[in-house]
Amino acid sequence: MDAVKTLRVPPELLRAIRHRARRERLDESTVIRQLIALGAREYALRLYQEGTITLGEAADLADLPVREMLEALWDRGIRGNVTAGQEREALENVLRLARTAPPRPRRRS
Repeated sequence: MDAVKTLRVPPELLRAIRHRARRERLDESTVIRQLIALGAREYALRLYQEGTITLGEAADLADLPVREMLEALWDRGIRGNVTAGQEREALENVLRLARTAPPRPRRRS
């Protein structure tokens, strides 16, 4: 559910909001929400780049699917912060799950 917040907008930000609203023919409230979402996405990208949050956490913070978050990271040239040990552990888990998974039924032609 959306929350209603009251805030003071500095004049320089208000100019940017009004500029975008006029240019894109949007109401100011919509522009403010879009710019806040953009800021949240940039914040998530920075935290991920610093290694302080995981990919899943960054995607959640930016309100993006993990795939779109990966694309945003790649677009900025931000490399993953997964260590070789974490990659090895993930591969071992996949192999272990593959060995314990029940066999898939074969399709008949």
